[in-house]
Amino acid sequence: MRRTMAAFVLSVGLPLSVAACLWDRDTPAAEAIGMPEVVAVLTGRFERNPPLYYEMRLARVTLHLQSRPDDLAAYDDAGVACDRLGLGDEAISWMARKRVELEKLDASRPEVQEHRYRYHANLGTFLVHRWASQGADRARIDEVEAACDQIAKALEINPDAHFGREKYQLQAMQWIVNPPRADSSQFLPNFLDWDFHDIYGESTEPEEADEAVRGLTGLIVLGNAWESVDVFHALNVALQRNSLGFERGRYGGRNSLAYFAWLRCVELVDSGQGSFLPDAPKGEKLKRLLHRPDFTKADLLLDPAFRQLRTEADAWHTERVAFMLRRLDAGRHPDTDSRFWEGYTALPAPELPTISVPDAYDAWQARRMKMVLLVIVGFPMLLLGLAVVWWIVRATRTRSA
Repeated sequence: MRRTMAAFVLSVGLPLSVAACLWDRDTPAAEAIGMPEVVAVLTGRFERNPPLYYEMRLARVTLHLQSRPDDLAAYDDAGVACDRLGLGDEAISWMARKRVELEKLDASRPEVQEHRYRYHANLGTFLVHRWASQGADRARIDEVEAACDQIAKALEINPDAHFGREKYQLQAMQWIVNPPRADSSQFLPNFLDWDFHDIYGESTEPEEADEAVRGLTGLIVLGNAWESVDVFHALNVALQRNSLGFERGRYGGRNSLAYFAWLRCVELVDSGQGSFLPDAPKGEKLKRLLHRPDFTKADLLLDPAFRQLRTEADAWHTERVAFMLRRLDAGRHPDTDSRFWEGYTALPAPELPTISVPDAYDAWQARRMKMVLLVIVGFPMLLLGLAVVWWIVRATRTRSA
């Protein structure tokens, strides 16, 4: 039944993916490993689990909490599992039960402070996800305002958790509450409020852009933003302004990655997704408002690379989920089975093009410069040579006469 509900939510085509982060037992492990490469995030090669994974976890922790109601982490597991399954009311209810247990404890203890942070972060996320899954009705925008209050409280307790990405979650949610107008003559506004017309201006420090890239990719990997046009649109501008953490030449520099973010936006729009801006258009009109990174021959080099990476990422995801389902259907789960992943070998990721777009552009510029130098230097030298030949011929004829 839960899988049926989740499938229905996805089928109606609502823009469900509000930028938001979740906290459960998988989060610390993901943070310990570090974020996947940005290119993997842009193309979908990061871990996403099937509904049965969360159904089994929910059943286990529900039973566990009957005998251990003081296990605060289990409430997070139950709440996130419900949220992943599209059960917003149940997810929020688990946080209410966690709050009852929290109020019994000394709030000054560090471990209690951590769980207070998780309580507010999860509750804010569950509130905005429920609002989105139930149609994103702006008549109920007060639910998003309540969610903003919860995320703000979480940030007061721990502003650096989740790689600091709740800062960007809060920005996105406040942007939904007080949206700018989508002017059809301009680019689609982004919730970072960075201007595409001044993409290389001095208004944003490189460190700030680097932080935004990390925060936004975190919303995609550990949150629910893989289907969000608005998050990938913001990531596009952040990557274009970002000059830290990426090796020029390996992936073609920040513009190449920004181009991938733009391609993901286009892919989402073509699949029926839209912006959370209430007056934003749909379909082709929306695509015309997306900022396409502009440099030479990007479509020839990066479009095929993106399609290859997306196809491979989908195949990798499908194979991983199939491996999981065989074991989940047999009653095995990673939470309780330390040998769950034995025998799994991930498909290797394909290599990106050996020449990047900026490199190709530089090579084109070099060829162009050679032609210019040939004209500037070579043509006068040719004229001089012809003049010398003409002078010698004339002098010879004069002596002969």
